[in-house]
Amino acid sequence: MFQRLTEKLGGIAERLRGAARVSEADLDATLREMRLALLEADVALPVARHLMDEVRQRALGAAVAKSLNPGQVIIKILHEVLTDVLGGQRRELDIANIPSVILLCGLQGAGKTTTAGKLARLLASQGKKVALTSVDSTRPAARKQLQVLAEQVDVPYVHGEGNSAAAMAQSALNKARSEGHHVLILDTAGRQVVDEGLMAEISEVAAKIQASERLLILDSMTGQTALTIAEQFHAAVEMSGCILTKTDADVRGGAALSVAHVTGVPVRYIGTGEKIEAFEMFDPERFAGRILGQGDVVGLVEKVQANVDQAQAEKLAVKIKKGSFDLMDFAEQLGQMQKMGGMSGMLKMLPGVKLPAEALAQMDDKPTRRMQAMVYSMTPKERRYPKLVNGSRKKRIAAGSGTSVQELNQMLKQFAQMQKMMKKMKGSKGKRMMAQMAGKLGGLGGGMPPGMPRM
Repeated sequence: MFQRLTEKLGGIAERLRGAARVSEADLDATLREMRLALLEADVALPVARHLMDEVRQRALGAAVAKSLNPGQVIIKILHEVLTDVLGGQRRELDIANIPSVILLCGLQGAGKTTTAGKLARLLASQGKKVALTSVDSTRPAARKQLQVLAEQVDVPYVHGEGNSAAAMAQSALNKARSEGHHVLILDTAGRQVVDEGLMAEISEVAAKIQASERLLILDSMTGQTALTIAEQFHAAVEMSGCILTKTDADVRGGAALSVAHVTGVPVRYIGTGEKIEAFEMFDPERFAGRILGQGDVVGLVEKVQANVDQAQAEKLAVKIKKGSFDLMDFAEQLGQMQKMGGMSGMLKMLPGVKLPAEALAQMDDKPTRRMQAMVYSMTPKERRYPKLVNGSRKKRIAAGSGTSVQELNQMLKQFAQMQKMMKKMKGSKGKRMMAQMAGKLGGLGGGMPPGMPRM
């Protein structure tokens, strides 16, 4: 979503890092360039002004004047101010009560129901006993959609009874309490536009159940309208946060930067894709780092921890030690990479990676899926012994996977290179290589992240 803004601010930050001296005139020119980048990205004018004024005021202080690396100090100041604009510190959900109710509201089409399923999956993965319910009394299809999502993420759906949204909410809450659920996620009705009826209904539901969290679902593609929507909902029901959906879309998205500062409603989560697992907690400090092109290594490690199967990683480590890494292992590793957002998603989180947006856009999941299809079209014996794959077998595998013999040859070549590298990991030499890698990652907490294979 912030691709264009990241490109421009990241480029400005890169120039500043190498500056040995930054005069007041240089600073003003840089701030003008930043201001234009923010406005082009659809950031609200008052927010852009506030951000620039704060940076200028702090940058003209003694810290920059006395610094040996003034450019670096300005980047640090910009990072701090941007973090404040985005909402400051990351905020965990208030779900101490049993049951705790999380009320979701927003306009129709913002992705509210899908977000309910994503949030339920995330909380369930953290060990919480979660249930879902819908209080949309006028659209049975919306309730059915949430039931299907509940089955998909393996959490129970609680049926609320009653003729009004408030009655259904109270009934669902009573059932959740009796069934011992820790968290009840409550999906409210939506409308095409904000109207008095919608606001009255949500206010009545909120007053009836005393929700621990009241989260507004905002479509990041709505631009400056997102601010107006946030202000209207916040006036009717005091929101404790918002969730931005469709942040993977190619939009300017700067209005999302303005929500927390203008309305005081902090962003708590973001939806990063259509898949049910494409959902993450919003950390203003780390997100500011991403926008400034500094990457997010901590976020990458968290992705590894959440998506890498520990047992599978240990099994792979044993195979690497024995030098028996085969094509099935190769396909499984490709699947793990897809779970972590693919190659482009991982590269975006690495500091110092300066690839054009066009290059990152071309790194989709299709080549990975095609390679997996080739492996799954082989017999178990062919996966273990790729040298058995001769001309006739290649034609059969290519036909079965919907690929060409040329693509299969390329995949087998890539695997052979990877297998050769894995064989080097055997024995004492491999242990030294892993020790060196662990030393480089020591700043992340003393070694390899949990879930990664250890020698």
